[in-house]
Amino acid sequence: MELMKQMKQFSCLIAALSPSAQNGKSLWGTFQAPSFPMWMNGGGFRSSFTVPWGNKKSGICNPYTEAPATEIVRKYDFNISRGMIAPDGYEKSVILVNGQFPGPLIEANWGDYIEVNVHNNIVEEPQEGTAIHWHGFLQTKSVWEDGVPGVSQCPIAPGKSFTYKFRAELYGSSWYHSHYSAQYSGGLFGPMVVHGPSNAKYDVDVGPIMVNDWWHEDYLTTVKEVMAPGFEGRTFSDNNLINGRMNFDCSTVEAGDKTKCTENAGLSKFKFRSGKTHRLRFINAGSEGVQRISIDNHMMTVIANDFVEIKPYDTNVVTLGVGQRVDVIVKADGDPRSAYWLRSNMTSCSTAKQPYALAAIYYDRTEPDAIPTSTPWDAPDPKTCANDDLAITEPLFAMELPEPSWTQNMEIGTFRNESGNLLWKFGGVSGRVDYNDPTILQIQRNDFQFDAENNILNFGSNSSVRFVVNNPTPTHHPMHAHGLNMYILSAGPGNYNGTDIARPSNPMRRDVQLVEAFGHVVVQMDVTNPGIWPFHCHIAWHASGGFFSQMVFLPDEIRQFELPASIEETCRDWDAFTKRVVPDQIDSGL
Repeated sequence: MELMKQMKQFSCLIAALSPSAQNGKSLWGTFQAPSFPMWMNGGGFRSSFTVPWGNKKSGICNPYTEAPATEIVRKYDFNISRGMIAPDGYEKSVILVNGQFPGPLIEANWGDYIEVNVHNNIVEEPQEGTAIHWHGFLQTKSVWEDGVPGVSQCPIAPGKSFTYKFRAELYGSSWYHSHYSAQYSGGLFGPMVVHGPSNAKYDVDVGPIMVNDWWHEDYLTTVKEVMAPGFEGRTFSDNNLINGRMNFDCSTVEAGDKTKCTENAGLSKFKFRSGKTHRLRFINAGSEGVQRISIDNHMMTVIANDFVEIKPYDTNVVTLGVGQRVDVIVKADGDPRSAYWLRSNMTSCSTAKQPYALAAIYYDRTEPDAIPTSTPWDAPDPKTCANDDLAITEPLFAMELPEPSWTQNMEIGTFRNESGNLLWKFGGVSGRVDYNDPTILQIQRNDFQFDAENNILNFGSNSSVRFVVNNPTPTHHPMHAHGLNMYILSAGPGNYNGTDIARPSNPMRRDVQLVEAFGHVVVQMDVTNPGIWPFHCHIAWHASGGFFSQMVFLPDEIRQFELPASIEETCRDWDAFTKRVVPDQIDSGL
């Protein structure tokens, strides 16, 4: 009864705030949001009659090796700055991209190059560095474009710029985000769409739908709390957003908090065309919470997990850990005069004061601002924070699991250091990076005497490495690997039994996989892409606490890379900045 009362309070669709007061210049979650073609053309327009990938088809062509050579460069310009907005009505300083939260779209075709010139204009106190990671992109032989400070580059100093250029080797839905400390939790993220072949027909591409937990305090304050002596391990989000929007009960703010707070700030809205099939691209861009997403009275057909197309299956709810994406097809077979709730609820194993998020889906003949009266599916929270069973998530393009040349055990753990700080261990080490001396430059100098706290694992010229990750801790972890898609061999409760492998003829592949509390996950990674690839928990506060490792693949080839001059220049700029200002790196740096 209390839940129904709460949801009714949050369901007002007459926005009390203007779009600019709520999200700056962002149009996500409004009827003015961009529409999406099946592909972009080469002349700057967003569609043409010529399919850019020719006769390459889903499930037949190898998505890792057969990207078309389009030779087209999609150019973007990002201005990173702070601004005051109120995504849920509670006004706060947010890190914006081009004045927007969430940030602007990056869009390309399979095989295109993407070039992003990033200007760091976080120049008011406290000044911050930044670096942007392009989540899920392989960066084959371009590890310096991966956007991880202390690993593949130095941070971009305040007042300075850096240009990333990389190839869209895979296609589907993803996102970009800062990898500097927990900075993306302060707002620095946005969606990416790479058009390519599709394994299912649809009429309308609704585009990205980003869901994220939301803290009212700024991210630096949360990091300081998490890293303070005596921290007990749980920090609670204040709200849950869909495309950067949600309402908030301002009567629940803490006593003495005089921050401006507006009830019924505004919910996200989407359009369905009656009788048509729609593609929705869900992205969990949050900091901690596992999201369970559903649309009242509408079944969803899952067609892709992360950047991996899968054999379609139907469901009424999808589960996303932080960093994960899922593409679904939905048939608009509801009443054309009605509106329906899209729901994103954080699971009970997430730490949230207010875990529910709503958005409205309107049909062609729905009255403007009509409030949906639909009811949710009867789909109880399993309380496991686990992804769908590996038995039903099978890649469309089959790849047989190779024999591993090495097996690495990486147990998850926590400890308190001598100062009383609660830190995470991954493989027995709590990770930390040196912003001024990134790993890539160390290897280029032929210096393999890494500091232990860098948590670097050098796998040399192994062919394929299997990781057994046992989690004896009471919380879930979304495990993310950079530079590749992992084979997911086993996931479930308890420690790995050493034998079970889900479908070795064609195991699931993706770049983020949830490991449940007191559970395990076993993954395998082919050592084919030379680079230094982070393997870490994507909960922002856990990464801050040291839950981070670096995998060195094919170091002899890394040493032969000719790095762009901008890598050294960015490090010189950062070194000059840190001689004037001491960065407040109280966490791992990531």
